[in-house]
Amino acid sequence: MIDLDLIKQRIQQGENIEKIVEEIDWKEFEELVMEILEKHNFLPCHNFRFKMNRLYEIDVLATKNDLILGIDCKKWDRGRYKKTGLKYAIEDQKQRIKQLEKMLKKDEITKDILNLPKKTRIIPLIVTWFEEDLIEHEKVFVVPVWKLNQFLLNISEYI
Repeated sequence: MIDLDLIKQRIQQGENIEKIVEEIDWKEFEELVMEILEKHNFLPCHNFRFKMNRLYEIDVLATKNDLILGIDCKKWDRGRYKKTGLKYAIEDQKQRIKQLEKMLKKDEITKDILNLPKKTRIIPLIVTWFEEDLIEHEKVFVVPVWKLNQFLLNISEYI
């Protein structure tokens, strides 16, 4: 499991974050996100797949009471095309969440399996390594993994 405190310590000692992140595969990153969610009493579901007009996948779908977080985990670097990548990631996540909302309206069985109440709120998130500030763009939150705990603690202020 990834130790965020150890990673922060390595960065403070001058190690290049890109080099550190290269050592971590995407599965470990997604597992870290799920572990943080569990500590906040969310029930995470890894690689949630559903079919509408095509097959969709959400890296982590986390539920708590009437709230659903649809999370895309991005482990990209700080390259010069990152802003463009973020723009596309936001558009893709908006589309996935829109399709998820449609599917949940039609599919009572999935709602029961996920133990969802009749009325739910679905919040799209992108969790990444490199955004320095938490941002909200077109109702999609981009949360650096370093600030995911803070976001979850104060989620009612954001939504």
